[in-house]
Amino acid sequence: MIEIKALTKVYPRGKKKALDSVSLTIPQGIFGLIGRNGAGKTTLMRIVATVMDATGGEIYIDGSPLKDCKDVFRSSLGYLPQSTKLMPRLNIVEFLDYVCIMKGMKEKAERQEKIASVIETVGLVGEEKKRLGKYSGGMLRRAGIAQAIIGDPKVLIIDEPTTGLDPEERLYFLNLLSRIAMERTIIFSTHITADIEHLCKNICILEQGEVKYLGEKEAFVSGIEGKLWTYTGTREDEEQLRRDTVVTSVAYVDGAAEIRYVSNEPIFDAKPATPTLEDAYIHALGGVKR
Repeated sequence: MIEIKALTKVYPRGKKKALDSVSLTIPQGIFGLIGRNGAGKTTLMRIVATVMDATGGEIYIDGSPLKDCKDVFRSSLGYLPQSTKLMPRLNIVEFLDYVCIMKGMKEKAERQEKIASVIETVGLVGEEKKRLGKYSGGMLRRAGIAQAIIGDPKVLIIDEPTTGLDPEERLYFLNLLSRIAMERTIIFSTHITADIEHLCKNICILEQGEVKYLGEKEAFVSGIEGKLWTYTGTREDEEQLRRDTVVTSVAYVDGAAEIRYVSNEPIFDAKPATPTLEDAYIHALGGVKR
């Protein structure tokens, strides 16, 4: 259990407040952290990962202040940052051996066993001799998650893991996360709601460094149940709906605007729609931009 209480981060230059008294509890399982770019997600995750200090507030791990158990927590932590910068001249076996040594595994036989196991888990069997500098973006993400899970950590922090992946690699990565989530706490940061729609029970939405929503995903989505409508109309209809409702998506098909919007009552000859996590998320942020 990770408890975050009144966490604040102010950057000296410009005195920008990246986090403003953020409080939340992260239970076991996959926890979704959603927000736009610049919302404070990466700052929060870097502080939890102990690679950045907070300006104020406190983090508790199973009831103990993180500052008092930092070394113990680090030994149970796996971290995949947003930027996957691995050692390009090493192959995956050499790289993971280095990671194992850094994590304190002294026995060569133990390291070899764990490396072979994790390479199989992330689907890189047959790629052991290729240098990491020759890996594709998807393969680098697999190597990144391999270094994060080696040593069987109880907490995984994963920041924007599907950015830049093609659809096939993205689905592979999400399925991999669901397989390794048993008996772990995984903090999954993303600005892509589809990434966590079927993975997470609990979510937090960050907006400009503040908690916009914290709780179960189903309760969040059900908040607009019966209030979401879909309508196909003109650009003028779109403008009116933007003025009078909260528009969650607009797509132009053959010159017509397909509009999804939230309103207590339908406007025009709209049809009821089934809300998604993306609809609820865009609604919480005040509607889709023009």
